[in-house]
Amino acid sequence: MPQTIVEYVNLREARANLASAAGRLAAAHLAAGRRVLILARDQDQARELDAGLWSYDQDSFLPHALAGGEDEAAEPILIATTLDNPNRATVLIAARGLEEMPPGFDHLIQLLPIDDGAELDTCRACYKALKEAGQVDLRHTTRLP
Repeated sequence: MPQTIVEYVNLREARANLASAAGRLAAAHLAAGRRVLILARDQDQARELDAGLWSYDQDSFLPHALAGGEDEAAEPILIATTLDNPNRATVLIAARGLEEMPPGFDHLIQLLPIDDGAELDTCRACYKALKEAGQVDLRHTTRLP
């Protein structure tokens, strides 16, 4: 059984804002035939990500929606504030710091905040715990597709 891939993406070094990075990553996984759940901190961040996915690349369209709509289960890319995973995504893009790895995903992408603070500390603590446990394919990157 393949290990879950847990990838940490350093937005500062990638020189990308949150919405642009989420859009590029979601587009790459969608092109590979995977459903994506983008986890936002709150509804305000979810709306910002939604707006960003509409405009991240003028030459492409990413089919997506905010969670809570009647068609959320059919959406290939869903932006949510909870891990309910109504669209049965195999890829989770976390736009907020996760304290632990949620079950049910083949690939977790943690977007590291650009600014230092409590959220970055949460990401670092989770990375350390995952590294010590050694049960996932842990990666760190500064490049986006």
